[in-house]
Amino acid sequence: MESNAPWSPAAAWDWMEECARSADSAVRGTDSWVPPVAEELVLAARASALSQWYPFTSHNHLRFEDSPAFWMPGALDVNELAGSISFDTGGPQGRPVFRVWSGLLLQKPDPLLVLSTANAVEAVAALVGLAAAHGVENRP
Repeated sequence: MESNAPWSPAAAWDWMEECARSADSAVRGTDSWVPPVAEELVLAARASALSQWYPFTSHNHLRFEDSPAFWMPGALDVNELAGSISFDTGGPQGRPVFRVWSGLLLQKPDPLLVLSTANAVEAVAALVGLAAAHGVENRP
């Protein structure tokens, strides 16, 4: 890809998968509050309607924008999907849990918890449904 060529959603998802695999590898077998489930979540999201968005992670949340991030080639005025999925070891017996949030992370009003589940596909489906409920079925 040329240095000034637009960053495609497919390239962003490929990069996100690679980053998730690396993150999982780094925490696997350690005593971390971050479970090795990033790749599972990214693969579930990529197989959904969320694949139209540009994925990124921040503060242990999988988040989505309608354009490459401002520092990437081809970035436009970036709008973030008002919802995200976090993951940690807060489930029963310290098991991984995915949490679906409505709202923008680190902004007021605080995001609202919509669902907690051990299933990445279920979490993704909830976020897709939340986006549709807010009239955002496709990337703007």
